[in-house]
Parts: sequence; C-alpha cells; structure tokens
Amino acid sequence: MFSPKTIANYFLELAAANGEAITPMKLQKLVYYAHGWYAGYTGQPLINEAVEAWQYGPVIPSLYHEFKQFGSGPISGKAYEYDAGGVRPAAPPADPEIRTFLQNVFASYGKYSGIRLSEMTHAAGTPWDLTWSECKGMRGVDIPFPRIVEHFKETAAKAQQAAQA
Repeated sequence: MFSPKTIANYFLELAAANGEAITPMKLQKLVYYAHGWYAGYTGQPLINEAVEAWQYGPVIPSLYHEFKQFGSGPISGKAYEYDAGGVRPAAPPADPEIRTFLQNVFASYGKYSGIRLSEMTHAAGTPWDLTWSECKGMRGVDIPFPRIVEHFKETAAKAQQAAQA
C-alpha cells in the first residue's frame, strides 16, 4: 500500500509532463479511481487511508488537507510527508508495474475536469452514492472498502464482456 500523497505526486508529475494543471478536486478523484481500479483488479487497497463520503464525492482526507489552500485553482506544489527525518515531498512509486497502472488511470481519467470526475463518482449505485444515501449529512463516514472492491470488480467484468461481444 502507498500513501495517498505518493500517488497524488505521481499524478502531478504526469500532468506537468503533459503541460496540464490539476485542481484539488481532480486530484482527489484521480487518486480515488486509481485506488478503486486497483482494488477491483487485486482485491487489495492501493492507498493506506480510508476514502470518505463527503457531499461532493469520495474524499481522501490527507489529500484534502494537503491541497485545500489551492481552492478550485491549479495545484502548484507537491504533497509532503512528515517523518522522523523531517519534511520531504512524498516520493512517487518506484515499482514500474504500479507506475504503468497509474499512467493508464491517468490516460483514462486525466482528460476530464474535476467537476466531471465528481459527477461520475456521484452516479447511481457507485460506492459514494450508496454510502452517502445511507449516511446523508454525516461527516467522516468511510466508504466501506469491500464496497469499492465489488463496484470496480463488477465494472471491470462488464467492460471485459463488452469488449468480447
């Protein structure tokens, strides 16, 4: 498992390499989709933090707090890790398979705005939708990880069936 900040910094690098900017909302949703697809394919979490159901969709609290100062504007910095050695930017994943996986997620979802990605996470039957409708108005409610696994596993199976048809 990775820190969400590690995954976020890699998406920020990919965007910068393409001359693109990422808003905090878009980054939240990219990390969520990476986590979801990884969970759907492997049954394991990609990140070591729970995803919460907030009013505007799935949110990873550490990323929210790290980047909230950018509001709805482009992020102009990296996420930082704090440990016994001090403060440093979170290093992107070194594993080439994870990097390729994240590049594929970015290629699929990076073309969408944060608002469009948020709309996609709000679709009926998504993990956020089911959790939010059960706990409407409650803050800090985790989206159950098994719900994320099941949703993305089913979505992957449907896509594979459609590709074979």
